Amino acid sequence: MLSLRHFFEAPERGKLFHVMVEKLGLGDAIASRPHAKEVMKRAQARCAECGREDSCMTWLAENEEPAEAPYFCKNHDMFERLKHDIEAENDFQAA
Repeated sequence: MLSLRHFFEAPERGKLFHVMVEKLGLGDAIASRPHAKEVMKRAQARCAECGREDSCMTWLAENEEPAEAPYFCKNHDMFERLKHDIEAENDFQAA
């Protein structure tokens, strides 16, 4: 069975990463992190090599405001760490 992986070059497939970042509302948060450019480059590469583009596109279409990335996302843990760090910083600033 063919997936979208067979039709798009890796950089094109990696664009799903940016869609996921925006869907999770983490665009500004990632951009504000130290070494953001390098982190995003590695994360986009993980996305491009994932092989679950069909599942990802379906998930993105079905989830308007998700609390977290899908379990199969190669960047799930990175997104969760980022959200945790942001919450901790916000709590610290509020105290």
